Amino acid sequence: MEAAVSVVAEAVVNVLAETLTGLLSENFQLISGVDDDVQKLLRSVNGFKSILKEYRKIRTENEIVKQLVKDIMDVVYRSENLIDQYVVDANIHAEKKLTNFVDFGKKKEVAKNIKTILDEIKVIQEKTEYQKVIENSVLPREHAPSVQQKAPKVEEEYVVGFDGEAKTIIQRLRDESSYEVISVLGMAGLGKTTLANKVFKSQEIEYHFMHRVWIYVSQLYKKKDVYLQILKKLQQSNDTDTRVTEEELALKIKQVLGLGKYLIVLDDVWTKEAFEDILHDAFPERAGCKVLVTTRKDEVAMMVNSLGEPHRLKFLEPGESWELLEKKVFKKETCPDDLKPYGEEVAKKCGGLPLAVVIIAGVLSGKPKILSEWRKVANSYDYFFSNEIQKSYEDLIRLSYDDLPDELKCCFLYLGAFPNGNDIPAAKLMQLWIAEGFIEEEGGLNMEGIACENLCGLVSRNLVMATKRKPDGEIKTCRVHDMLLQFCKKEAKGETLFNEINETNDMNQQQGSSCRLLSVHCAFEKFISSTKPKQKHRSLLCFAASNGVQVPPNTIISLRKAFPLLKVLHFAPDDSVTFTTCHKDIFRLFHLRYIAISTTVQILPKEIANLQNVQTLIVRTTRPTLEIKGDIWNMPRLRHFQTNASAKLPSLSASKTKRAPFANENLQTLSKVSPFSCTPAALAKASNIKKLGIRGTLAKLLEIDPTSGSSLFKNLGKLKKLVNLKLINDGEKLQRLPQKYEFPENLRKLTLSKTSLQWKELTVLGTLETLEILKLIERAAEGEYWEPTIGGFLYLQVLHIDRTDLRSWNASNKNFPRLRSLVLSHCEQLEMIPLALADISSLQEIELKHTKKAIKSAQDILKQKQNPTEKSNRRFKLTIYPPLPRDPSQAI
Repeated sequence: MEAAVSVVAEAVVNVLAETLTGLLSENFQLISGVDDDVQKLLRSVNGFKSILKEYRKIRTENEIVKQLVKDIMDVVYRSENLIDQYVVDANIHAEKKLTNFVDFGKKKEVAKNIKTILDEIKVIQEKTEYQKVIENSVLPREHAPSVQQKAPKVEEEYVVGFDGEAKTIIQRLRDESSYEVISVLGMAGLGKTTLANKVFKSQEIEYHFMHRVWIYVSQLYKKKDVYLQILKKLQQSNDTDTRVTEEELALKIKQVLGLGKYLIVLDDVWTKEAFEDILHDAFPERAGCKVLVTTRKDEVAMMVNSLGEPHRLKFLEPGESWELLEKKVFKKETCPDDLKPYGEEVAKKCGGLPLAVVIIAGVLSGKPKILSEWRKVANSYDYFFSNEIQKSYEDLIRLSYDDLPDELKCCFLYLGAFPNGNDIPAAKLMQLWIAEGFIEEEGGLNMEGIACENLCGLVSRNLVMATKRKPDGEIKTCRVHDMLLQFCKKEAKGETLFNEINETNDMNQQQGSSCRLLSVHCAFEKFISSTKPKQKHRSLLCFAASNGVQVPPNTIISLRKAFPLLKVLHFAPDDSVTFTTCHKDIFRLFHLRYIAISTTVQILPKEIANLQNVQTLIVRTTRPTLEIKGDIWNMPRLRHFQTNASAKLPSLSASKTKRAPFANENLQTLSKVSPFSCTPAALAKASNIKKLGIRGTLAKLLEIDPTSGSSLFKNLGKLKKLVNLKLINDGEKLQRLPQKYEFPENLRKLTLSKTSLQWKELTVLGTLETLEILKLIERAAEGEYWEPTIGGFLYLQVLHIDRTDLRSWNASNKNFPRLRSLVLSHCEQLEMIPLALADISSLQEIELKHTKKAIKSAQDILKQKQNPTEKSNRRFKLTIYPPLPRDPSQAI
């Protein structure tokens, strides 16, 4: 537990060091006259970083060392409060006086306070017993080096011991003679959700039901929120009006369902009342329609099960436990013979509980695969596998938690701030980790790379589930099992990492704790109105109900007054809280490093540039365009700018500062921006960008600029690090694509939307050697016939075609020799998929959505892939939506 405290402490020290460094290098005018003292404070803070790192290695229970850390953190917290408040006061003073200089009285006061802190630091440093403990402590012997495994591009979900049970439930679900509710009953950790998920995703069920919806209920559900989730999933859209009543939502659900058969999965139901409350008004009891409920309570299972007995989960057999353990640790490989006896012993001690197996697999995955380490695990964990195992979940989870590298501990505990049962966008999570100070650049990786490694490390240890992956295998969304989430909440509270505020607790009492981060799970306006100003709070994660609340200016004023030193401001879901104006007070949160908001405005005022510390700026607007008046080019720490609109960036001529042309070397994401903003000067400022989204009249990108003699698109070719490009056309049809030499040379992923290109114009894309993923969305291409050039698309792995009038397509393995995944959505005129695509040995999946005419050819490809003479050993999956009235052949 002490190590985790040190990791939290290191994050605070990291952020303070960055603040001091920024003052010295970029905001010198704020501290001129006291810069020597600030320099001394920075040197001391950097020294503390070294001491804390040593403390992490020692893991000692020595009380003197513990007191050392406490003394250090006391002075660090006060230093941070002093410096942060001074920066706010100085900026507001400069704003009012229209000058960058701070009055002498303020500087004299801060100089006095810094000297007091430096005197306290000197006292700490002169206590020789502290240094003596550090010097005399024996560092633990390092483990034998092990090769770090990279996360596989496509990760299989290993489900063991449920084949027979899944078959039984599937048979019951496919019975069309009656409406039925089936309950799956079992103790926590026995695999209820895993079994339900296996059934829900089985192709037999996909093909059988017109509508399938999975809803996580839990103890704290809200009927309206559940109905909104159901509608969004049924309609595959986020455009649901959040202002409607529960009754209107229930009626809308009935209308969407129509007369089609549905399957509703209610995961983790705690009371009969919750079950009836959700289903009663919205779901008609029709023959063939089914409801699948998972619960850990016998009384709930017995009451809701409409026919027969609840399905009671069994424990795993010893052989099944070992099979699951082996697959979790070794993936597709097999366990070495010398380790197998100890692995089987560990699996047997799990008592048939899948969660225990998964957790211990996570421990073993993080250890060297050598005999001594596996013997140690087998011999040391007897207590945790006693007959009282069901009482030892926390101990089991702590085993895996304590075995984490220290740099992953805060990242893991941070997940407890998110709501139960929700998928967490991985990109936002990693950006939040960086903003909180959990990630430090080291080696050759930048902070995003290290954050990605941390997330993959948590997934590989089975502490986090990767719920969705991108076409290239990267994690798109993740989730934490509810038991692990409760562990995170409890542990994080003990470590004062964050505090949760909800409808049931006393807000002021919760805010009175020493936690720096608040996780808010109640109405935002109610929370703000009851909040007293707190200097210590630095992060605000708001998970308000999905009720589309519009926040007036006075609420923004209250927010700034309550949290003047805020560094992180995040609202989720995206449309839960909408700012009706960009009030100037939001731009007085000078320390913000991460801000994600929704708004109705069309202009971001010039004051946005006041947020000089912002790393991630996410603005979701209801308007089609967003004009940015502020000089974001000279926001030196900006790494990610994201918006759903077409953003017009400020011209460089508007910049009043004299910075080097590559001042924004940290900028990695610009999405989405107007084509008019893609000028040579602008892109020179974003030379390190990796992801670029352009939205607007794309034809402007191809016009020749008379001053430069080249097109705006040609400027993109100079972006050597750009790997992901998205082009969304909101204007006239695009007549052609740029030439090969005009594309970025390292482009891996390209998305075209609404471009209405002729298919023959895509030939140039086939010549791009680095292109691996191509998405043609919303009539990106049109025309009835497509025959790609032979020898093109040599490296393409993923092809996604959506909403096109394509009727005939001629292609083979000579056109897409490395194709792995083909997705066809709303290609309603396409008569067949080229059968020759079956000859592509790398092809693993075909997914059809509303592409009815091509189903027969897809089934023929499936049969050919199933042919015993097929040389490829790869798995192949065919997914069809809406499902067919009867089963097609099973996937391999």
